[in-house]
Amino acid sequence: MCHRPFLVVKATLEPTAVDTFRRWDQEEHLPHMMCIPGIEGAYHLRRGDAANGHMAVFSFASEEAVRAALASNEAQQARADWVPWMRDVTGLSVEIYAEIAPLPAYSHWN
Repeated sequence: MCHRPFLVVKATLEPTAVDTFRRWDQEEHLPHMMCIPGIEGAYHLRRGDAANGHMAVFSFASEEAVRAALASNEAQQARADWVPWMRDVTGLSVEIYAEIAPLPAYSHWN
């Protein structure tokens, strides 16, 4: 079974910035993310009961698309979008999840 890779962005925002951030995210940042070659979908999730938490998941078309997507001009623009928000973000993580094949170093012989 092969799963497509995805990128997860998590942020904790200053409570006073949440409404403005959500508008910016929907109107400006999300369109920039969806222009990145290889990004096929976007999902926003709630982070537990944290009213000031942000979590977005972006799916890639394939494993091969990840490297090109991250190196693209469109991805550079999407990263630059965050700069003005850094004063209002107390935590930010960007993670990529992809399936990996078993490595020969972990083979078990009886």
